[in-house]
Amino acid sequence: MRHFRISKSGLIVIVLNLLGWGAFGFLARQLYSDSNRVITAYQELYTTTRGKENLSTVSRTLAETAGSQATITTAFLSGDELVAFFEKIEGLSRTAGVVLALDEPKVSSDKTPNLGLTFQAAGSFAGLYRFLAWLENLPYRLVWQSLSFSLKSGTTWTGNFDLTITSYIPSNATK
Repeated sequence: MRHFRISKSGLIVIVLNLLGWGAFGFLARQLYSDSNRVITAYQELYTTTRGKENLSTVSRTLAETAGSQATITTAFLSGDELVAFFEKIEGLSRTAGVVLALDEPKVSSDKTPNLGLTFQAAGSFAGLYRFLAWLENLPYRLVWQSLSFSLKSGTTWTGNFDLTITSYIPSNATK
């Protein structure tokens, strides 16, 4: 059997190599950890800077369009404004000399919410026509589904009307 002997100088070389490799591994691990921290800090800085730029752009756009926002807002009927809207319709009918019977409105929650209105009106032909013209000139986008006029008696006309307000925003969508 052969014995393997390591001399003192050989042992010192092995120990120094092990210490060198250990130090290299430690430094490599520290370098990897530090580079990850630098990359994470850079990403956070980029995200923060980009967020500030986006916020600045949005603020500038809001300031530039402030005058148009009121106009745009009036073009949409909010669910919170329904009572006032119906009172306005009833006021228009009285002014036109038309008796109005408004059915329960139907809110559709399809892809685009809208408000369906069905109503009957009675009065002179000119009054009915005037009332419909005033409705048509409301600032909301209206789509007439059906219109029918008939002579009831003498000069009294009746009409059945079905329209949809497509520029309708339900109350829960604005909050």
